Amino acid sequence: MKRHNARILTVLALYNMDFNNYNDEDSIKCFEDIKNLEREYEYQVEIDYQYSEKLFLGIMKHLDEIDATITNSLVNYTIDRLSYVDRAIIRNAIYEMKYEMLPKNIVIDEALLITREYSNLENDAQVKFNNRLLDNIAKNIYD
Repeated sequence: MKRHNARILTVLALYNMDFNNYNDEDSIKCFEDIKNLEREYEYQVEIDYQYSEKLFLGIMKHLDEIDATITNSLVNYTIDRLSYVDRAIIRNAIYEMKYEMLPKNIVIDEALLITREYSNLENDAQVKFNNRLLDNIAKNIYD
């Protein structure tokens, strides 16, 4: 559960970065602010802050490459059409597959859980879309 919450924290920071069009310095400050807010209010959740920070900084470092992976995997769709939330979820999942080398089923399952919790569509359409996209990306990474 600590890692799941770390992923959510990372997705929230990525969302803020993208939505507000932050540069690298502002993005890192935003991540620190969100992390400190979580700690200040002492929410009743356990978060692996170290893992979340590792994810966020790693995604920032490889953002262009991660976005290229997304762009190359989309068919008749552009990365800009993805919602900010879904783009953040997909970026996080790609980083975990490509750079953390976590098993694809764990990464995709976690991404779909977060999609169900945070995506703006109430039906399963976005879950199915993200699942197909991540499956295509995983084939290129793991094969």
